Amino acid sequence: MKSLPIVLIFISCGFFETKNNTNEPLFLAAKDAGFLKDEFVQEDIKKLNRKIVSEKYIESLMVGRTAVAVSEVEGYYKKNKNEFKRLGDEALVLMFEGQDKSGAIKIKNILDRNNFDSERVSKTIQKHSPRRMFLEKRDLRVDFSERVFKKTGGSFIVKRSNGFVVFYTINIFKMGSLKELVDVSDGIQAKILALKKYKLKQTIKDSLYILYGTNYK
Repeated sequence: MKSLPIVLIFISCGFFETKNNTNEPLFLAAKDAGFLKDEFVQEDIKKLNRKIVSEKYIESLMVGRTAVAVSEVEGYYKKNKNEFKRLGDEALVLMFEGQDKSGAIKIKNILDRNNFDSERVSKTIQKHSPRRMFLEKRDLRVDFSERVFKKTGGSFIVKRSNGFVVFYTINIFKMGSLKELVDVSDGIQAKILALKKYKLKQTIKDSLYILYGTNYK
C-alpha cells in the first residue's frame, strides 16, 4: 500500500522505539514480522525521505515570496463574474446557536421588533456572535426552506438536542443573481495565491535542476 512508507519514515527518527510509545498497531505488526528488513521497503523509505527534504527546502525558499493584492482580487472578480452567479436560490442568515428557551425567545423578539441596523440588534449580535452563512434552497428540507425563504427580516426558532437555535434571514437571493465581491473575495484570493505558489514552485524546481543537474520534479 502507498500509505505504508509514510508510517515507516519515522523509523529514522527513533519515533517508534517501544510499543508503549505508539498508537500504530499496524506498524508494530509489520515490524514484528520483520517487514522493515525488506530491501524494497527500505528503498521506499530512502526515496520518501529525499522527497520530503526536497519539498521542505523548496517551501522554505517560497516563504514571503507570494502575496495577493486587493486589486488582483477585484480584477479577477470583474473578469470572471459569470463564475459567481448563483446556481439556485440562496438566503443569507444569522444563526444564534446554543440558546435556552427563554434566551431564544428574547433574541427573536429583539430581531422582530427592531430594524436590523438598530442599536439593539447590533448589541445582540455582538453579545451572542451568531454564525453568518448562506443557505441554498435546494439543499434544505421543504418545511425548513419555507421558513428560511418566507421573507427578508424573518426569524424563527428551532429546537435541537443541545438547545435552541434562532434563525434570522438577512437577505434572499434569486438563482442567477451575482454574488457580492465581499462574499467571494476569500475564495478568489485563495485561488490566485495557489496559482502563484504553483508557478513559483515550478520556477524554483527548474532553477535547481539547471544548477545541480538533479531532477527535483
